[in-house]
Amino acid sequence: MATLDEALAIALDLHTAGRTEEAETLYGRILDAVPDEPNALHLYGLLCAQGGRLEQAAELLGRAVALRPGLPEYRANLAMLHQARGDPAAAAEEYRAALCLCPDSAALAFPLAGAARQAGQGGLALAAYRRTTLIQPDLAEPMVQAGILLRYEGRTVEAVSVLRRAVRLRPDHGEAWHHLGVALQRLKDPTAPTALAHAATLLPEDATVRLNLGRARYEAGRWDDAAAALRSALALTPANDSALELLAAARHRTGGEGETVTVLRRLLRLRPDAANGWHALSLSEPGALGSLHRALALQPEHRNALSGLANRLRDRREIAASLRLHDRAVRLQPSSAEARWNRSLARLLAGDLTGGWEDYEARWGVADFPTRPRGLPQPLWSGEDIAGRTILLHEEQGRGDAIQFVRYAPLVAARGARVLLEVGADLLPLFRGLPGVERVFARGEPLPAFDWQCPLLSLPRAFGTRLETIPAAVPYLTADPARAAAWRERLAGDGLKVGLVWAGNPQFAGDRERSPGLAALAPLLAVPGCRFFGLQLGPGHDELARRPTPPSFTDLEPEIRDFADTAAIMASLDLVLSSCTAPAHLAGALGVPLWLLLSHAPDWRWLLDRADSPWYPTARLFRQPRPGDWAAVAEEAAAALAERVAARS
Repeated sequence: MATLDEALAIALDLHTAGRTEEAETLYGRILDAVPDEPNALHLYGLLCAQGGRLEQAAELLGRAVALRPGLPEYRANLAMLHQARGDPAAAAEEYRAALCLCPDSAALAFPLAGAARQAGQGGLALAAYRRTTLIQPDLAEPMVQAGILLRYEGRTVEAVSVLRRAVRLRPDHGEAWHHLGVALQRLKDPTAPTALAHAATLLPEDATVRLNLGRARYEAGRWDDAAAALRSALALTPANDSALELLAAARHRTGGEGETVTVLRRLLRLRPDAANGWHALSLSEPGALGSLHRALALQPEHRNALSGLANRLRDRREIAASLRLHDRAVRLQPSSAEARWNRSLARLLAGDLTGGWEDYEARWGVADFPTRPRGLPQPLWSGEDIAGRTILLHEEQGRGDAIQFVRYAPLVAARGARVLLEVGADLLPLFRGLPGVERVFARGEPLPAFDWQCPLLSLPRAFGTRLETIPAAVPYLTADPARAAAWRERLAGDGLKVGLVWAGNPQFAGDRERSPGLAALAPLLAVPGCRFFGLQLGPGHDELARRPTPPSFTDLEPEIRDFADTAAIMASLDLVLSSCTAPAHLAGALGVPLWLLLSHAPDWRWLLDRADSPWYPTARLFRQPRPGDWAAVAEEAAAALAERVAARS
C-alpha cells in the first residue's frame, strides 16, 4: 500500500509539473497493477481531459465516480467534463448529485445552474441560482443570471425585481443594467431608457445595448435621442440592419427625410431583399409606388406594404384597386387596427358608410392615432335602448369633427336619453342651447354620473347611418342672437360679403395637401363687387404679414375670441369660402352658403366626384382636377363668384 501511495504521489508531482508523458506512463502502470484504484482513475482522467482526449477521460472519471460515489470532487470534475463534451444534461445530473453531498457549496450550485440552463431545464436552473444566492447572498452574478433567465422565459416582473437587487449589489454590472432596461421596456416602464443609458456607459463597446437604448427612446417618443443612440450603435457595427431600420424610422418622425432616405438606401445596399426596408423607403420619397411594389414582390403578404399601396391608390382615386388591397391586408391580419382603420377611410370615401363605420372603430388601436381613448368605465353606446338613461357624448379629434357630428346629439335625446356633452372649452358657447342636450361641459370639468358613453364620431355607427339617411337638416347650430346683431351692424354695407379661410391645423398629417394658402386665393380677391373678411385663425394667419391684400379685404382675426364669435360673423355673411377645416363645418352647420376648396384626394367625408355634400345642403365643392392644382380650383371658384356677383346685381 505504501508503494501505491508513493507511486500516486510521484505521478501527481509529474502531472502538476507538466511532465504529462511520464505521469501518464506511471498512472498506466498503477492501473495495470490495481485496475480499480479510484484516485488513479480520477487523476488519469483529468490528465486525459487536459490533453483533449475527452471520451477516454469520461470513461476513466465515470469508473472513479462509480467506485467512490460519495466524493463531490469526483462528480464535479465529471460534470465539467460532460459540459466540455457538449452534454449539459449529464453535467447537470452530476452537479446535482455533488450538491446533494455538499449542500452549502455555492461553487457547486452556480455551475449546476449554468449546466441546467444550457440543457433547457429552466426550473432547475432558477432553483440553483436561488440556492447560490441563499448560500452567498452578497454574490451579484447568480442574481444577474437568474434575472436574465426569467426575462427570457417571459416572467418580466420577476426579472425586474431580481435584476434591481443585482444592480444594488453591483452598480457597475453593465450586463445587469442592460437586461434590467430591456425588461423595464417590456413593461413600458418610463425608467427603461435611464437603465439602458447606464448600461451603455458601462459597456462602451456593446452595439446591442445602444440598439436597445435607441429602441426604448423611440418607443418613449424621444426621436432625436433615439437617433443619437442608434448612430452610436452603427459606429460600432456599421452593418447592423436593425439599427439602420430604426434610425430611419426615428429620423422620419423628426422630419429628417434626407437622412431617412440615406439610411434606408444604406440598409437596402446591405440587404436588397429587406421588404421592411423598401416599405419604410416608400414613406419617405416621391417614388413610393415603386418601393411598395418592390416590397410586395419580395414579400407578397407584407401587411404594411399592402396597406401602404392601398392608401397610395386611394390618394390617386383608384378606389376599387385600393379596396381590394385593403381587404387582403385585413384578411392577412384581422386583428390589426391599422389595417382596418386604413380600410375604413377608403370605404367611407367610396360612400360605403356601413362598412366604413365598422372599420372606423379600430381607430383607438392605431399606435399613431392623434386622439387616445378616454378609458371611461361606462359601456360604449352602439344603438341600444337608452330611454331613461344618462349618456355622455364626448369630443374627439378636431374641432371640425365635433361640429360635424354634434348633429347627432338631439337624435340621441329623441331616443329618451338624458344627454350630457363634453367638448373643448372654445366650443362651449357655440354648443350651449343645442336641442336635447341637458348640459355642456368643458373637457376636464368634473362630470356627474352617467350610464353610457359615446365619442361623437361613433354616433353614425350607432345610428346605422347610410348616405341616404345622413341627418342633414340645417341649421342645427345657431349663432348667439346678440352677437349676430352686433356683427350685422358691424358688417353692413354694399357688396357681396364673403368670409375667407385658407389654412387648417398644420399639426394635421395631411394639412399641406388640403390647405391652399392665401396666395392661391389671389384670383378670388380680384373679383369686383365683393367685400372679403378674413376668418383665418392660427398659424395660417401669418401669411397676411407677407402678402399685400386689396382694399376690399378686412382681417377679423383680432376680434374673434371663440367659435361663437365666428358663428355670429358667418350669420352676417352672404358666403363662406374655406379650405377643409373647422370653419367650413361651422358654416355648413349654420346653413350659411359654403364654398369648399378641396384637394385632389380629399378627406373621406367629402366623397368623390360630386359638387355637393350630403352632410351640408348649403355646400358647393370645388375640387382639384389633379394633385396640387390649386390654381384651377381658384380660377373655377373665382368665375363662379363673379357670376354670383353679376346675378346679385
